[in-house]
Amino acid sequence: MSDRPDRRDDTDIEAMLRDLAPEDFELLEAPPAVWEGITSTLGASADPSAADAASADSVVVPFEPRRRRAWRVAVPSAAAAVALVVVGFAVYAVTADEPEVIATASLAYDADAFDPLGAQAQAAAELVADDGRQRILLVDASLPAAGSGADLEAWLIQPDDHGNVADLVSLGLIDPADPGSLAVPLGYDPSLYSVVDISVEPRDGDPAHSGRSILRGVLRTP
Repeated sequence: MSDRPDRRDDTDIEAMLRDLAPEDFELLEAPPAVWEGITSTLGASADPSAADAASADSVVVPFEPRRRRAWRVAVPSAAAAVALVVVGFAVYAVTADEPEVIATASLAYDADAFDPLGAQAQAAAELVADDGRQRILLVDASLPAAGSGADLEAWLIQPDDHGNVADLVSLGLIDPADPGSLAVPLGYDPSLYSVVDISVEPRDGDPAHSGRSILRGVLRTP
């Protein structure tokens, strides 16, 4: 006699499984008789609802699938959290890309006092508050190359009562092809250092202004 199982038994089982409806797989509440048997052994109440509210030491819990019930709450909550993150990021992106413009300056060339290179230059400046810091943006700029052995440099100038230079601070070198933005150094108030200046600076190791300005303008509130 063969020890292998009869293939007809496997076929019958497969046919029975195919005939099952989705509801046949749902977990059902245990009949009262089952609870009576369990609780009589453990000494707990035969009432399923009482068993569900038993002390933390009790191991008797209802047969309802709690995990699936928890998912019905967790999924909408997760979706709401994702929605809040997306909205918050969108608001941040909009505000981060729009720094507050505090003042603007139209930079001009003075043929009588400036370096002739400035005749080929034009630019405007915006003083903006960006993430808690103040910066100078050079916009609508068309700047010439400074020439061999020299760079363009931006400055903030504090004028005296007669319009002469009382003090000044460098904002850094400028790339004529991409002027970008320049941070205002801490401790320098643009309401006092209110003149934006662009100069030609030779690479001679001297950090002082060369006196070869090409463009200059006064910051004014909009």
